[in-house]
Amino acid sequence: MPQAKIRQYNHMPIRLAQVGNGPLRAVRSEPPPANPNPPPPVWVFAAGAIVVAAVIAVAAVWFRRGAYRAWKAFAASIGAEFRAADGLSPHLVSGEIRQRPFLMETATSHEDDAGYFHTRGRVPIKNTGSFILGLRRKSLLETAQTRADTVLYDLDDTEFQRQFFLYCNDADNLTMVLTSDVRRELLRYHDVEIYVRMGEMEWRRAGEQSDLKAIRRLTELLLDMAEAIDRFPSRGRSLTQLLADEKMIEKGV
Repeated sequence: MPQAKIRQYNHMPIRLAQVGNGPLRAVRSEPPPANPNPPPPVWVFAAGAIVVAAVIAVAAVWFRRGAYRAWKAFAASIGAEFRAADGLSPHLVSGEIRQRPFLMETATSHEDDAGYFHTRGRVPIKNTGSFILGLRRKSLLETAQTRADTVLYDLDDTEFQRQFFLYCNDADNLTMVLTSDVRRELLRYHDVEIYVRMGEMEWRRAGEQSDLKAIRRLTELLLDMAEAIDRFPSRGRSLTQLLADEKMIEKGV
């Protein structure tokens, strides 16, 4: 490069910006460039939080109304009356199925130390044979604890008898009620109970039931069992004996 051009280049002024007044001063040749992707304003974050909270609230209400929708749909399918406790919870379904009055409701039983809140479906029965039955699905812990217990009734169904507590005052007719189809259906549910008393029988499941298919299937099952019980021949038993049998349900189940 010619000497003249070198001298010209060396004497060109350099434009520097100084930051700070102390002895240590940072220099830069030009201002920093603007951020091409600035963060959104605060109101965007606030609006987003509101939208998320609204979605969560709607989902919670939809989930909470699951039983309400299921009971209402079931009542409509059988032409029954539906009543709601409020806009979220069902109160009862009352109607008639197979020429039998039917009532489904929530209740709290106190057979154990703690109250047990459940849904139950009930039908009246003639029960001239004085047939009494208590049936409850065991918990996993109860299944393990009772694995070595003696089987009281011969159902020729090891799996069913391992999974359920069972008490009945008429072992001879038990398989007429707990048929293989009935047992197979009951094994589908992890918390089902069936009780047969002198003039009524019912199914129970924990909480407010929101499974419409389960409600339909258990109700049909209950009606099948009721028809079988009402076909039994008359069997004379004193009131004292019948009350003792019903007490045994609570003790044995």
